[in-house]
Amino acid sequence: MAMELYLSENAFVGLLVSTIEVYRKECFGVLLGQNMSERILVDFVVPYQTATRKFREVHVDLMRSQRVEEAVRTTSRWECVGDYHSHPMYGSVRATTTLSSVDRKFFKDGNVAIVVAINDSMRQQRWNYVQGGGVSGSINGYNIRIAGYYKANGTIERAPIHCPYAIGFQAKELNTKE
Repeated sequence: MAMELYLSENAFVGLLVSTIEVYRKECFGVLLGQNMSERILVDFVVPYQTATRKFREVHVDLMRSQRVEEAVRTTSRWECVGDYHSHPMYGSVRATTTLSSVDRKFFKDGNVAIVVAINDSMRQQRWNYVQGGGVSGSINGYNIRIAGYYKANGTIERAPIHCPYAIGFQAKELNTKE
């Protein structure tokens, strides 16, 4: 059975905000939650403020990353279950959630990774689950697609994402406009 990721409302909103904030450049952060054998609960995302952001890459200082993970371990009930980053649209090239060779190179065994693709979009798209186990929808002129991955025994596989808040988000948005 594949590893499954469950995103809380806080995690979903955090992914959207940190991705949209630096749009046109990549964002990077850690996933805080609980690893429960066949599923990982992602409660919060914490973007790295000192990440060096570029249009097609993001760099993180390893020492700072270790400090963050240690701080999480000693001050909270959550564990660092992985990381996330965005793939922004570049010129007319639309972003995807596919892992790059660099993404694969730095992927730690036993961790999860979430990739958020962000593209310009003029049409509204209802939030929904998509083929391959991701979540997709639009907000404020952006099309967002979120995909999860898990690495075990050196093999990277897709990890289906479950996020009831995202699916109900569109209904909530429509109700507030009436």
